[in-house]
Amino acid sequence: MEQTQASRSARLVQSGRDLGQQECALLGPTEKTIKRLFALSGNLCAFPGCSLPIVESAGTITGEICHIHAQKAGGPRFDSTQTEEDRHGFDNLILLCRRHHRIVDSQPEAFSAEALEELKKIREKEMGRPEQATDAFFAKILLGDLRRVIVNNDSGNVIVDSPGAVQANTVNVRTTRKAVHIQPAAGTIGADQEASRYVQYLISRYNQFASADRSRATTFSYGAISKNVEKSFGAPWRMLAIEDFEPVCAYLQQRIGKTRIAKSNLSKGARSFTIFADFGKKSGDKG
Repeated sequence: MEQTQASRSARLVQSGRDLGQQECALLGPTEKTIKRLFALSGNLCAFPGCSLPIVESAGTITGEICHIHAQKAGGPRFDSTQTEEDRHGFDNLILLCRRHHRIVDSQPEAFSAEALEELKKIREKEMGRPEQATDAFFAKILLGDLRRVIVNNDSGNVIVDSPGAVQANTVNVRTTRKAVHIQPAAGTIGADQEASRYVQYLISRYNQFASADRSRATTFSYGAISKNVEKSFGAPWRMLAIEDFEPVCAYLQQRIGKTRIAKSNLSKGARSFTIFADFGKKSGDKG
């Protein structure tokens, strides 16, 4: 009887551990962990020389929670020996701005786990401070931003982290509709009306100039420039963080400048596009 009771107790303990790991896998980092991470980051991206805040004073999220060892197999620096608890624990997390998060994850050979751990330690030594009551708020919105939604053939609306709406790490929706429309999130280029209009203007200007080049050996594709932006920046331009707006514009302006019409305009002292500071001031925005 005693052996049976001991065996049952052992199974209950193991079951509790398994449940805890499943819960951790579902929920990711805890609010307590992110509070500590935020306080020790000094609300700054850990990348050397970067002064971007993780969360602006108005509450706009400009940074992200980054896993040093990826949370899923196949991801950058994934360590199969980690437990789910360790994977979402303090030691495996670092706060980075969205641009540097994308950089370190796209170049895992250059930015090894050891390198990221060292960057984290340096930032904590420079900017770390005791936790404050307001850190709980920042931890909540950072955790909300960490959630990801995967939508397949969706014809309705999926809202994440909203009262009465779907709340989960991954949501798969199957419908009969073929087209999927994803609304740009707050803090992205697509969510900023003026920024979005200006990027569209530059894309249109590039297509206008490049398509007029009759010396092209291949058929011109009007959608190619948007795909090139996505390839260069890691996401469709509307979904990119607003801090990527200037680099995206610089890329498009450079592409415009390489067209024959733009080179001809330059030789005549004429502009090929309106700069963003002047955009909208003239009727039609055709500068």
